[in-house]
Amino acid sequence: MPHFWRGILFLCIISCGQKKIKTYRPFTGFPESINEEKVGTPDLWEGVYNEANKDGKSRALILDHGEESLLLRINLIRSAKKSISVQTFSWEFDEVGKFILWELIEANQNRGVKVNLLIDHMFNDHQLDIISYLSSMDSNFKIKYFNPSAKKLKPSFLDKISDLAIDFHDHNARLHNKLLVVDNKFAITGGRNINNHYFDEVIGLNYKDRDVLIIQNNPTKLENCINLYWDSEHSVLTDELKDVKSKSLLGYENNNYSRNSFIEYDVFQETNVRANSPAIIKELFVDKLLKVNSVEWVYDTPEKVKQAPMSNSSVTTKLSELIKSAKNEIYIQSPYVVISEQTQNIFRKLNEKPDKLKVVVSTNSLAATDNWVTYAANYKEKRIYIEELGFEMWEFKPVPGHISRMMNYEKLLIREPFSREIGMYGQKKFKINKNQLDALSINASTSLQNIHLQTRPYLSMHAKSFVFDNNISFVGSYNLDPRSEIYNTEMGVIVRDINFSQQLKESIKKDILPQNSYFVALKKNRPLLSVINILFYRLSEALPFGDIWPVKPHSCFELRQGEPQVNFGHPEFYNKWKNVGNFPGIPFLAKKQLSARIFKAAGIIFKPLL
Repeated sequence: MPHFWRGILFLCIISCGQKKIKTYRPFTGFPESINEEKVGTPDLWEGVYNEANKDGKSRALILDHGEESLLLRINLIRSAKKSISVQTFSWEFDEVGKFILWELIEANQNRGVKVNLLIDHMFNDHQLDIISYLSSMDSNFKIKYFNPSAKKLKPSFLDKISDLAIDFHDHNARLHNKLLVVDNKFAITGGRNINNHYFDEVIGLNYKDRDVLIIQNNPTKLENCINLYWDSEHSVLTDELKDVKSKSLLGYENNNYSRNSFIEYDVFQETNVRANSPAIIKELFVDKLLKVNSVEWVYDTPEKVKQAPMSNSSVTTKLSELIKSAKNEIYIQSPYVVISEQTQNIFRKLNEKPDKLKVVVSTNSLAATDNWVTYAANYKEKRIYIEELGFEMWEFKPVPGHISRMMNYEKLLIREPFSREIGMYGQKKFKINKNQLDALSINASTSLQNIHLQTRPYLSMHAKSFVFDNNISFVGSYNLDPRSEIYNTEMGVIVRDINFSQQLKESIKKDILPQNSYFVALKKNRPLLSVINILFYRLSEALPFGDIWPVKPHSCFELRQGEPQVNFGHPEFYNKWKNVGNFPGIPFLAKKQLSARIFKAAGIIFKPLL
């Protein structure tokens, strides 16, 4: 009984403590002085499109910063004259998700813009009332869900299990495309889904992601992609979902939703003003557009869902061809790196050539990743990647030294939380060592914690990009893992242009600076111990369904403060770089590390599903 009352007392203290946390100020409305007919910058964008048509050169712009990428989306939505099409894997109805949704509603209701939204169904928990309302709001505002379970918006657990049992592969294959197209002229594609995490709005995990804006004078193939997915049998209108139809019959579509129903906090006041400023949009986006030699859209067909697991889908095939044709170097950035045997063999053949190919890979550390299961599979095979395939591998830090250049980090350290964030109070998911604190380009006196929640904002790499021989680039939704290769539909854009490729390569190179990433290399050779360890490790590695040997021959290394960077193999490497272990920042008994080790030991049989 005493233990019971102690527990009650503890919960009361926590509850009272959380009630004292002040949340972000409520939404007070946007200035009504803005003329609804003059939102966005349509004339500015029309001028850019006309220039592209005139000189026959497509335009491209890399979007590395979350807040700026959100600003551009809002601006383009407001600038739309005829149509807006969206394809996305995830769309949460959080602050960013509802803000974008409201902008789409206003484009449709105030300017007659046709809106088509295609959203994968699996991980999107949308409110029935809102979807029912949107389903009947306007004949030119349509939402479809891709591959929904039991033809319901909110299927029960039994519905999902039944679908899984009837056709596991079909249920497991998802729409992973990310695409926003305005007036069939302006397109954004890349890695960003639609929620707070992708636009630097979370006191916690934020994604270091990448999009690209494409303005193409002949967008026929892009239009084909939009129509192919919209007309697919796997894309189901909300009107046809059983529970949405039932709600509509009860009159839920007559709910009176206003701007305040979609925007809860005053957090987007600055974005609202900036999205209507021609000077700001010109400076941030238009003036930075590159004229590029060629743009090629690549995308899987929706039928990949029926054919999964499918090893020769369009995007996988195209990227494989580009890898095979590389002569000098490939830069790869992917949040998850779990390479199939088929793709490993491609790299092995390239390594047999007299002029060895340089392959640089940027991915997440365990502390930064949002998916420890996929990281565990990477951990098991890391020796193969760095020894047999010859990869130069870097793992992104959750709080990189240049984080304030990658996002508005200082804002998140002082911002008052949203109500949904209160539950993160006091969370500490990883440790920051003194070397990392010293490397930070901001004042670290706050211990890198939000002053209200005492929790740490951080970054997780989510960009998906390739650069081949400094003249061909790919930016899209494709991860270097089995799920992208054989299950999910993927898409992206191939840009053939030296200047664009150089910019993309430099962006990746900044992420793999020693201040921002750990370098993965073989441990220092210990004459007897290393031989014994490698013997047991290789025996364990050969086991068909697991890998039980706990000591790996590789590790993460961090450049010592003030030391010059030297490459692996240099006589001074182990003096200049400090071995920080395979899971820097994660305590040995932490759930994330224990889970990754256990999965590495016994769960690799699930590799094809990762």
